[in-house]
Amino acid sequence: MNYLIIDDEPTAHKLITRFAQDHSTLNFVGSCFNAMQAEQLMRSNQVDVIFLDINMPKITGFEFLTALKQPPQIVVISAHQEYALESYEYEISDYLLKPFNAERFAKTVQKIADKQALLESHMQSESSSNALQESIFIKDDKKHHQVALNELLYVRASGNYTSVYLQGTQLLSQMKISDFEQLLPEAHFSRVHRSYIVAHHALTLIKASEVHINDFVVPVGRVYKDKVSQIVNKK
Repeated sequence: MNYLIIDDEPTAHKLITRFAQDHSTLNFVGSCFNAMQAEQLMRSNQVDVIFLDINMPKITGFEFLTALKQPPQIVVISAHQEYALESYEYEISDYLLKPFNAERFAKTVQKIADKQALLESHMQSESSSNALQESIFIKDDKKHHQVALNELLYVRASGNYTSVYLQGTQLLSQMKISDFEQLLPEAHFSRVHRSYIVAHHALTLIKASEVHINDFVVPVGRVYKDKVSQIVNKK
């Protein structure tokens, strides 16, 4: 885990780097003595853990945390016990009260290592779940066609049937368009009209009243305009 120290006291930097040498899971990225230095360093380095002081000049540790859009794990290091309660409102991983010893530091390292393992496990589970749904089966009379989702462009209701348009081919299914709305992953497909479902990856132009898939124009129904706005905001 890449760690960064942000503290205006040089002694804190020396103590943490000395204790960290006994833990192979920790990889030193840098020492910053104020929040501005840290912001610059984090633009060019991956940081998994920040050891953060609260009382710092110009920008406090709490102000720095508030500004972070996707904060890594945070370990607050402070000589003031009264900051502990407020610190945990920022979902920190641990609170190290100065002065601390190597044994207490080791407990912190174990906490952040356990949390990092949990985060990585969760990310792998999400990745596996997404990978599992790379295709769907589309019913056509008594047959079931396996269709890759990345080849599906759009679905159109056609009377008692539904036309499924793929890259280079087309299927006619007895399934209702509402069946497709439930079957297709909402994160990648949207119903934009009572008769149309479109694949986000296939869209080449988006307007308030219509969307384009290459040269084909799909009308946007009045009640589905919010769905189109959501597609734009995701991109």
